Amino acid sequence: MVVADVSQPTGGLPVELTSFIGRRHELAEARKLLSASRLLTLTGAGGVGKTRLSIRIAEQLRRTFPDGVYRVELDALHDPSLLAQSVAAAFGLRDASVEPAARLAEYLEGKRLLLVLDNCEHLVDACAMFVGKLLAAAPDLRVLATSRHVLGIAGEQTMPVPPLTVPDDTDRANGSEAVDLFADRAAAVVPGFTVDEGNRRQVVRICRRLDGIPLAIELAAAWVRT
Repeated sequence: MVVADVSQPTGGLPVELTSFIGRRHELAEARKLLSASRLLTLTGAGGVGKTRLSIRIAEQLRRTFPDGVYRVELDALHDPSLLAQSVAAAFGLRDASVEPAARLAEYLEGKRLLLVLDNCEHLVDACAMFVGKLLAAAPDLRVLATSRHVLGIAGEQTMPVPPLTVPDDTDRANGSEAVDLFADRAAAVVPGFTVDEGNRRQVVRICRRLDGIPLAIELAAAWVRT
C-alpha cells in the first residue's frame, strides 16, 4: 500500500483572491460533462480564463469527490520526464525507491477524486500518455485538464472556453460579463468605481476592442486610476 506523506503540502485548490465573474453556462456544461466522462479538457487561447474556470469548476465539485480534489500547475514544468514525479508530489508521494507513475497508479486505485492538470499545452503528448495510464489504473479517477490543444485520447470530452460576453451596444452594457469584470477589477484600484452614463460608452468600447478576453480586460481595468 502506498501512503501519502501528510506532513507535506498537497496540490489543493488555490484561494481565489478576486471575484469570479460570469461563466454560468460554462460551469453548468462542465459539471454535466464531468458527470458523464472521466476526462474533460478545457481548451482556448491564452488569457481566455481556462485556469480560473477550472478552479471554480473543481471548487463546485469538491463534495462530489470524497477522496479530494488535487491541482497541479504545469506551466513551469518543461521536462516531460518529470510529469509523473510532479503529480506524485502533489499527493505527497515522495518515495524515491518507487517509480512515480507506478506509485501514483497504486495510490489512486479505488479512490474517487478529481485531478486538475493546468496548462498542458507544452506537454500535450506526455500528458496524453500519462493521463491515459492513470485513467486505466484508477477507474474512479476524474481528470480536468486545461490546454490550448486537446489531449487527443480515447474518452476525452472537450469544452472550448469562449471570451466573456460583450454588449452589442452601450444600451445593453448591463449584464455583460466583460463589462462586469471591468467594473469589478476597476473598483479594486478605484474604490467606488461603477459603470455609469459618463463612462459606459468608453468601457464598452474597451471590452469590445479587447474581444472579451478576461486577462486583457483585467490589465486594462488596472489603469483606470491613471
